[in-house]
Amino acid sequence: MNEYVFEVQLVAAVRVHGVDENVARKVVSSVLGSPGTEEVRMANENNAALGRNALVTDVDFSIGNSPALSKADKRKSKLGR
Repeated sequence: MNEYVFEVQLVAAVRVHGVDENVARKVVSSVLGSPGTEEVRMANENNAALGRNALVTDVDFSIGNSPALSKADKRKSKLGR
């Protein structure tokens, strides 16, 4: 089997309840880590069940910039004041 490496752009919306925006922003990266061995194994099993003859061997994530507050949440914050 051949090995291929794909880079994809990923956009995630992470909803956080916190005492303030700065504290909430600091915890975002804690949930954006690479999947563990078990998650990769389950994805491979599901792909095999669908007849997809390919195995995911590794996944790495990097966060390119600071988490930005979504436009919807900015609007809510201004309305709630």
